Amino acid sequence: MHRNVSLALASLVLLAGLFAVVACKSKAQGAPSEVVTVTIHDFKFEPEKATVHEGDTVEWKNTDNVAHTATAAGEGQKPAFDSGSIGTGATWRYVAGTKGSYNYTCTIHPQMKGELVVK
Repeated sequence: MHRNVSLALASLVLLAGLFAVVACKSKAQGAPSEVVTVTIHDFKFEPEKATVHEGDTVEWKNTDNVAHTATAAGEGQKPAFDSGSIGTGATWRYVAGTKGSYNYTCTIHPQMKGELVVK
């Protein structure tokens, strides 16, 4: 009987170890993405600098009474991202796909500046 209990305990320890390895691997490979909100308020991006990970979603929410954009310069003529016009009370979402630092502006109000850092 003592041998059966020892065998059962050893099996449980082995199963727990395997479960821990699988759980850690799943978390690393398919960690859930986050949604980070940048509020457009008083002709400013808040926060001015947002840091996210690849696969995370950035949501720009316009609470001003005029339209704005969130546009990051890219290589050549194509922007890294461009929201187009975000109307009053509207949002625009972007899934961060490539690591790097992206300075962006509102093309309607160029004094509005922000930075998106993708890790």
